[in-house]
Amino acid sequence: MFSKRHDSLRVQLLLWLLIPLLLLFVFNAWLSNRAAVAVANGAFDRLLSASAEAIAEDVEVQDGAIKVDLPYAALQLLESNMQERIFYRVVAPDGKTITGYDDLPMPTRAMPAGDESLPYRADYRGEPVYLVALSKQLYGAALAAPVTIIVAETGEARQALSHRIVADALLRQSLLIAAAAVLVWYGLVRGLRPLERLRASIAARPTSDLAPIEAAGVPSEVRTLISALNHHTARIERLQSGRQQLIADASHQMRTPLAEIRTQIEYTLRQSDPVLLRQTLTDVHADVSALGQLLSQLLLLARSDPDASPDQRIEPLDLGRLVQSTTLEFVAAARRREIDIAYDAPAQRAEVLGNPLLLRELIGNLLDNAMQHGRHGGHVVARVIADYGVALEVEDDGPGVPEDERARVFERFFRGKGRESPGSGLGLAIVRNIAESHRARIDLRVGSDGAGLCVRVTFQAAPQLGTGTTSRAPAPVASGAGTPVAWNGPETPAAPARPRSP
Repeated sequence: MFSKRHDSLRVQLLLWLLIPLLLLFVFNAWLSNRAAVAVANGAFDRLLSASAEAIAEDVEVQDGAIKVDLPYAALQLLESNMQERIFYRVVAPDGKTITGYDDLPMPTRAMPAGDESLPYRADYRGEPVYLVALSKQLYGAALAAPVTIIVAETGEARQALSHRIVADALLRQSLLIAAAAVLVWYGLVRGLRPLERLRASIAARPTSDLAPIEAAGVPSEVRTLISALNHHTARIERLQSGRQQLIADASHQMRTPLAEIRTQIEYTLRQSDPVLLRQTLTDVHADVSALGQLLSQLLLLARSDPDASPDQRIEPLDLGRLVQSTTLEFVAAARRREIDIAYDAPAQRAEVLGNPLLLRELIGNLLDNAMQHGRHGGHVVARVIADYGVALEVEDDGPGVPEDERARVFERFFRGKGRESPGSGLGLAIVRNIAESHRARIDLRVGSDGAGLCVRVTFQAAPQLGTGTTSRAPAPVASGAGTPVAWNGPETPAAPARPRSP
């Protein structure tokens, strides 16, 4: 019935309950032995006192001399089936032995007043003996001091009685501990039965079942563990759901362009026109480039999922510098679309806790989304605000997003009505995942001139690790039209005017 494994909860609980009981049993055995010895000594000392009193009754003065008529009943009180030896001695006032064993030790302490006896111990003939001394005042023959009666015995009977008392007490305690162990084991089996049912129910689940574990009928101490398991299972379910969604999205989005590429190549292989061949290669190259961008965004989307990568490297970084360097990378693309792109520096150092690579992707996707859906020949502004918090804003002057579509723009592959601009519809979904992994908040607003779209990402500010705040000096950035646009100064209002080319 008992498990041999030391990691068994039943065995551990039983040991933690029984080991203290055994320690208490040992301590109680020591106390019981002391009490048994005291009880045995008290009982036999009273018998010795009774024997001494019986002898004292037959001590008297006759014809001026002390006579002792030793009664046999006095020594019969001490007789037992143990092979113990009994000694006695009657001592005259002058210290001479009247009768008995002349070398029996006298008490070292003073005799008590009255008829009280004095028990004491001594070594006699090489072994310990228990003695009782009693004084009796005789009248006659001008006796100045009382007569002393001493009765002694060896300790075999005392030891036998004390051992018997201790053995009886320990036997009862042992039976109680054994009964307690059985009852405790039964209680543990009954108390842990809900855990056995829980284990059986979890083991019987199919591998695909990630539903929460029911905590009904489970002890309250285990409910916290079940809650943690349910939380962990929910994360695994979200991770699996995200992977399945990624596979479904990838297969859905890649099936059509791959089929088109295959069809174009098969059709061209049946033709011999060089012009058609070149045109087909050009189209295939564009399709492959779009497909490569789609794959890159799908992988980035999977990587930015906060449930898929909860242990991403987080470090303090200057969001202003990161936005500045990322904006500079989009200058060439802005020129091709004749878009003025600018960056507004914060009034002070804007430090946040984040992953540099993922935040660069967030900024890049916001800038790319603004240029893709903004107005051709328009303006795009990236700004960092660091006043009561740290926020990033990317604003364009395009058609904006209707109110009824703002709740869906962060969905994968969502394309608004009448959108003809290229793109896979994954940019803002990636932005959402990265923001969630950084515990940032995203807001969609109308542009500062009442048109376009302003995407605001509010971060949790990091503790300032530097020597203080620093201001940015104005720096030029090339505009899409090829004309330099001045970097806005350190004064950054909540909704600054859009920089224009001179």
